[in-house]
Amino acid sequence: MNRRNAEGALSDLELLKAELLAAEGVLDIEYSFDKAEPCYVRCLEIIDRKNVSRAEAVALITSLFSSGSLSDEPVAFLMHKLRWPEVKVWAEGALRDMRNPKANGRPLEKIIAAYDSDWENRVFYKSFSQG
Repeated sequence: MNRRNAEGALSDLELLKAELLAAEGVLDIEYSFDKAEPCYVRCLEIIDRKNVSRAEAVALITSLFSSGSLSDEPVAFLMHKLRWPEVKVWAEGALRDMRNPKANGRPLEKIIAAYDSDWENRVFYKSFSQG
């Protein structure tokens, strides 16, 4: 059930979830990083409004990823921008706890790699372009 505010609008947490899932839909259907980027930017705008606590945002992002509803790319983009250490610690722990990280750990490795200033996927996004 969607949480709505007094005016009946979706809460920022629900809006954040909707934008994350919209980005995932773009990636699933169009395989396009640049077409998903506006969703990521809207996620950052929602987070910047501070109506969603950082803990709530982290819990949402990590739970969507863990459930398979969200791939590594949206998480990586957001963490490249936000650099929240608790998400990196979570990803490192999840990778460490995997039975077969060499076979199944690549998505978590990609999230962890996004914390590097020279993250390889940054070249695909206008948000990180020079100039």
